[in-house]
This record gives sequence, C-alpha cells and structure tokens, in this order.
Amino acid sequence: MRTQNWLRIESGYTGPIDGVPGVNTYAALQRNMRNWGYTGPIDGVMGVNSWSAVQRLAAAHGYTGPIDGAMGPNSWRAYSSFINQDRWD
Repeated sequence: MRTQNWLRIESGYTGPIDGVPGVNTYAALQRNMRNWGYTGPIDGVMGVNSWSAVQRLAAAHGYTGPIDGAMGPNSWRAYSSFINQDRWD
C-alpha cells in the first residue's frame, strides 16, 4: 500500500491503494523509474530493466549489491528503507 501511495503522490497513480500490485501499479512504477534509468516501455510488465531501475533507487538507500535486475533480500531491504519513509504515509 505504501508503494501505491508513493506512486499516487509522485507519479499520478490513480489505481486502488489496496496493496495488490497489478498492471496499473507497475506502469506507474515504470514511469517513476524513468528517473532511475529505466528506458523501456510503460507496459506494466516488470522485467529485468524495470527491476534494475528499482535497484538503482535502492542503491541510494543502502543497497550495495549488483544492479542486475534480480530483486533479492538486500535489494528489497534497501527499497523498503526508501518506501517506509514517513512522507509516503
């Protein structure tokens, strides 16, 4: 739900804030990830390039692993550090 709320605030996401990511959530995430190097289509289908951009965002919040598009526990931990900021409440 926090990710959807962040996307609502930052990227114009208009879908439900229900914690269930779908095509609309992922398309909004891809639009936002343009700021983090994503250059692929805005199609709501998360692939390696989409997840690599999320890892670049995570790297600004503690992730030190490779930017390989494979979201492992360390990638998710750093992304969680970003998304759990109070400003996304």
